[in-house]
Amino acid sequence: MVTKDVIKTLYRQYARPPKSPDELDIGLLFDTAIDNHGIFIDEDALYIGSVDPSSPFSNIPLRNINALVNFETQLAIVLHSAIIFLHKEKPEVNIHLKLQDEPDSVWQRVRNALKV
Repeated sequence: MVTKDVIKTLYRQYARPPKSPDELDIGLLFDTAIDNHGIFIDEDALYIGSVDPSSPFSNIPLRNINALVNFETQLAIVLHSAIIFLHKEKPEVNIHLKLQDEPDSVWQRVRNALKV
């Protein structure tokens, strides 16, 4: 099961893409996700057929993929600010977006400290 802690670890552990897309374990995509997700790869990009073509996650440049991580029932495609989870047995896709929380202003911190 993928938890919040696992997601944080994925972002931390795979914060940067490999030096070359050739270092990615592309075989994982074909071993686990090709049947349910219509995976297609050309020289520069990964196309995911189970994602709506109007979505920015349907076509991903290979240079933007930080890692491919295999889980029991899902395959994670780790990007800088998002993780795409492809279910291995169904054409189900879940996307986690890494949202940047703005730091609280001094005034907000004082107000939060005074709340009981």
